[in-house]
Amino acid sequence: MADRLDRLPGEVGVLIARGDEELVERRADDAAPLGSVFKLFVLLATAEAVRSSELTWDETLVLADADRSLPSGRLQDEPVGTGISVREAAQAMIAISDNTATDLLIRRLGRERIEAAFASVGGQGNAPWLTTKDFFTLGWGDSALLAQWRDADEAERRRLLEGVDAAPLSVDAASVTSPAWNNGVDWFASPATVAAVHEALLDTGDETVRAILSKNPGLGADLDRTLLPYLGFKGGSAPGVLAASWSGETAKGERVTVVIQLRGDDPAAIAGVQREVFGLGADALRLAAQDGGQR
Repeated sequence: MADRLDRLPGEVGVLIARGDEELVERRADDAAPLGSVFKLFVLLATAEAVRSSELTWDETLVLADADRSLPSGRLQDEPVGTGISVREAAQAMIAISDNTATDLLIRRLGRERIEAAFASVGGQGNAPWLTTKDFFTLGWGDSALLAQWRDADEAERRRLLEGVDAAPLSVDAASVTSPAWNNGVDWFASPATVAAVHEALLDTGDETVRAILSKNPGLGADLDRTLLPYLGFKGGSAPGVLAASWSGETAKGERVTVVIQLRGDDPAAIAGVQREVFGLGADALRLAAQDGGQR
């Protein structure tokens, strides 16, 4: 396992754990870009708002033109005024990584609530919290705006994002090719923090959360699911970024967590090992779920 991880391109962060025992770790405390794995923190903030009765799973969110982001997802193609429940938006955010559904949730919750959820599991930074539309606009839009962003303090960054939020997205998907994470445009967290948000989501005890997280387990026949009757997943990618994270429960109720994060300046090299990363994920889950597995 360690040898296979060492052969991956770019910088690699890994945490493989069974309960409180770390089986394998590489840069587990070093923050790295997440791509869409950041949506786990939005889900946690949503669950906490539901638990405090400030939100319900059945509340309807309404699409405005300024909410549209780039794919992945489908909601960006729906007409203005389309309604979607919080539950449906959260499921689309996790299961098919719908960016527009994610941004609807962030708008409803407010950036500060997600920043607080992130901090509650040990996360540092990422303030102000970006929407996916912010991410595309800063990363591949007006270079002058990116320069302003890099030089701005947190208060000024929040003001800049108000302007981004108010306007429709002007970035074309075809331009999203070069890395933006190395300009500080992404969401950054360590493997340990990603593992912690998975733990916190399972700790909510909310069956809606568990169902959303497990709708797309990220793996098919690569893993004998009798080893892990419950398996949650969220992956993410961007140019030069690839991340995958799983949280499972064995038949005995023991928790297993796998987080793998890659970053590099060569987008093709990072994207080219996606199959290997998911194969490593399946093998790591198998290793962690089996008693006495060799590392």
